[in-house]
Amino acid sequence: MILITRPKDQSRNLKSNLEKKGHDIFQEGFYKIQYLKQQVSHDPNTYYIFSSIHSVISLKKNNQILKFRNSNILVIGLQVKKLLKEYGCKNFKIVTPDSTSMLKIISSTKYKKKNYTYFCSNIINDEFFNEVRKKKINIRKEVVYKTIGIDTLTKKLIESFQLNKIKGVIFYSQLSVKIYIKLLKKYKIFSNSKSINIYCLSERVAKPLRNKNFDKIYVAKNPNERSLISAIKKNHYY
Repeated sequence: MILITRPKDQSRNLKSNLEKKGHDIFQEGFYKIQYLKQQVSHDPNTYYIFSSIHSVISLKKNNQILKFRNSNILVIGLQVKKLLKEYGCKNFKIVTPDSTSMLKIISSTKYKKKNYTYFCSNIINDEFFNEVRKKKINIRKEVVYKTIGIDTLTKKLIESFQLNKIKGVIFYSQLSVKIYIKLLKKYKIFSNSKSINIYCLSERVAKPLRNKNFDKIYVAKNPNERSLISAIKKNHYY
């Protein structure tokens, strides 16, 4: 059985694809999203960075997204770009698969002196912003949604760990990984987790697990769902 730690509404496609390949799925979201009701400012000279689908949805829900229809837009992830296009945005300056690639571009001579606004959650990519500060890039964070982690596991999931029914766990974010490690210790099932295959969207997501010496970690070659499913197909054994 493979545990998906992403909320159900964000992982329907993943669950469907894995079930079609014959995998039994246990789904338990390790966090929930709260969209904030707020107005956001707009400046035609600013470059706006969208790093997640949730930042786009939040602006759409607040009737703010059309302000950015002709803005200078930088995007992390093709799915984020796709949603922005659906909502009428079209002036895409940069599109990258991950934050590392984005950082490399905005650090270049062409882009380093520009002013940026980064739409994000209350949970941010600390590594990205640490490098931004070092490189003295002017980026203003605009929190437009909250990511709220869980504090408990369901009884059914705890029992599944105790009975060694969970054979794989899928992670899309570092937050979910940190919650996983914390709750394994809380429920005293850490030892049951050592034989579990772990599938991560990126090396950044996998980092806290490597720091805790988990050894069966498999990382998608590219930070997208298709690549993640390929990693599962290649490495998952019952």
